[in-house]
Amino acid sequence: MPINQVSDVVLDKRIDRKQVKYLNKDYSDFKKSLIEFTKFYFSDTYQDFSDASPGSIFIDMASYIGDVLSYYTDHSFKENLLAHAEEKENLVSLAQGFGYKPRLVTPAFCTVSMSAIIPADSEGNLETKYLPRFLPGTSFAVSTQNDVGTFITKDVCDFGDATNRDVRPFSLKDTGLPDFYLVSKPIKTISGTEKTIERVVTTPTKFLKIEVPGANVVDIKSVVDAEGNTWHQVDNLSQDYIFQDIVASPSSTAVVPFYKLKTIKTNRRFVVRLNRNLKTELIFGGGTGDLSDVYENPDYKSVYDTNYLQNMTNVALDTLNFTTGNSFGLAPAGTTLTITYRVAGGVTSNVGSGLINKTANLITGNETRVLSTADQAVYRTMLSSVTVTNDEAARGGGSPPSVEQIRQSAMGYINAQSRIVTSTDYEKRVLSMPAKYGTVHKAFVIKDDAINAVVKFTKEAQQGIESIDPEDDVNYVDDSPINTNINLYVLGLDFNGRLTTINNSVKLNIKQFLKGYRILTERINIVDAFRVSIGVDYSIVVYKGSNTTDTLVRCTDTIRKYFNIDDWQINQPIIKDDLLVKIANVDGVQSVTNLTFVNKYLQQDGSDYAPYSYNIEANTKDRVIYPSADPCIFELRYPQTDIMGSAVQ
Repeated sequence: MPINQVSDVVLDKRIDRKQVKYLNKDYSDFKKSLIEFTKFYFSDTYQDFSDASPGSIFIDMASYIGDVLSYYTDHSFKENLLAHAEEKENLVSLAQGFGYKPRLVTPAFCTVSMSAIIPADSEGNLETKYLPRFLPGTSFAVSTQNDVGTFITKDVCDFGDATNRDVRPFSLKDTGLPDFYLVSKPIKTISGTEKTIERVVTTPTKFLKIEVPGANVVDIKSVVDAEGNTWHQVDNLSQDYIFQDIVASPSSTAVVPFYKLKTIKTNRRFVVRLNRNLKTELIFGGGTGDLSDVYENPDYKSVYDTNYLQNMTNVALDTLNFTTGNSFGLAPAGTTLTITYRVAGGVTSNVGSGLINKTANLITGNETRVLSTADQAVYRTMLSSVTVTNDEAARGGGSPPSVEQIRQSAMGYINAQSRIVTSTDYEKRVLSMPAKYGTVHKAFVIKDDAINAVVKFTKEAQQGIESIDPEDDVNYVDDSPINTNINLYVLGLDFNGRLTTINNSVKLNIKQFLKGYRILTERINIVDAFRVSIGVDYSIVVYKGSNTTDTLVRCTDTIRKYFNIDDWQINQPIIKDDLLVKIANVDGVQSVTNLTFVNKYLQQDGSDYAPYSYNIEANTKDRVIYPSADPCIFELRYPQTDIMGSAVQ
């Protein structure tokens, strides 16, 4: 065929190719384009475009279908974007894909007071052998009829620990000596009811999924197989290290955690997520259950091991196909899994004070092992006398989060990326450490450029620290260079709710807790923040006709609320004019004639203040009292006595 004939064929195909518009999105645009298309390409075939014509009917139907398809295309695309998704099921899936796990409901928290009547010995002293020790899982009931469920303890409540324990005579003998004592101990509780299910697993299944029945599941307490092996919950199946709680011995030191924090390696693990039906689902590992497919990372010890070399030469290790081994954990097989979980009532569990007043299930230790038969009878009588009450209302219970709440929380989680980069990341991560490892009430982070590039922890610096484990990477001799030193200043609360330093056990837990989040080249130094105890003196003029005493009480209460330690942060200055305005706005106050701050330190007036003196006058500029260069926090330690006021009419 001649070349010119080929060119003519190609040209004819280009002419015959019909022009289609791809920018139409709705019904009217589709209809308009179809009419124009028909008029241009089929002008000799069809010319009746009236609404009643058969052709117009087909054009309307095609426009309708195009509009529907366009809508669902846009909707599907939008539902795949975290910032624009509207359906909760899709939003939950997207959030979980980024690592954020939303909760359907939030349980309520409350501190209750447990009391028991304990016998006295012949000399009228407390008979300590009858002091009980209640284990986690002890539950209490609510007296109201609404569907609240129970409140469960997650920590040990040891009456033998004198910390924060109240002991007072309950009854007296004829001799005047105490016969019985009423012993009380506070313990933190969380709302919820524990339930248990069993699932039989025969053959190993990769990434086995088990759905937990019911709604409002807030926590998976434990998963144990028939052989007694514990399966551990992890954030993702590729995580082979988990936190392990080690029960710590009671101590009289303030702010001692009940648990020490350790990390262990495990291949029995699972993740928890919400499925498409918004039901809680457990997903187990992808391994076959055969430990022979577990490989160690090569090191100077294993590479010379004969057995190790034989395994490596006989089995091909595919680093791109992790599901053939147990890189994602073992898959359960030939066993029965017992799953214990907790459900909560959400906002309905926010009950008032005094309503948690029934013991539902008291779980004690093995105290009866060391008691005689007669003493065991006394011990059981003591247990029957146990009562409980909540002086404070239960708070924190929340309804299922809205779509927008899930979206914003997920975006915030993505920004953090489970890593500690900024100072705010450090502070939030430390403050979120579970209370059983020790409570941090105040945290402040600053980069320390003045510290030497090499940090050495001597044996003298380690004195008073229990069970230093060199593998913990915590407070051990390290001569390696450090790129960045991060000083983490922390403070805790004593049992009276006042600021105090944090002991070494808690600091070790903090370092271990931060280990999985911090940048590798950063060295974290945990330091006690300084406390500056202050007192406030003020004078006011009261309006004529106003009660002077009542006005002073209101002013003092205003100052006390202003310096509420929960609202103050490390390195926060005191702006005198802010407090001045608050006092001036108190009902009955005509003017404030004096507002003075004084420093209180060491033992003054029988009170134990912070051991640091501070020149308030020298550090005041433009009516702002600035903190020291060393991170510190101002505290009104004893509001009942540290606020002095006077008034005239």
